[in-house]
Amino acid sequence: MKSHRIRVKVEIVECEEDLPSGERPQQRGDGEFELLISEAVAGSIDACEQALLQANYPALRDALSKHLGEFSKKRPGEQVPAG
Repeated sequence: MKSHRIRVKVEIVECEEDLPSGERPQQRGDGEFELLISEAVAGSIDACEQALLQANYPALRDALSKHLGEFSKKRPGEQVPAG
């Protein structure tokens, strides 16, 4: 059975952009999402962690959707055991 690699890269960088009114992750590229946060959020471990989770969820769902779509094309009708 083939193996699969999962890659995750997270960056937190200071920028000069104005914060949008809604704090929702925006898709920027293929599998890339970003969320602008305030200086206060960036300096709080709990708030920053929550923002990271908020930004990560749509990226995870997007990657999973693409992966399973391609996977099902390669193996139509095949049931894959969990685990």
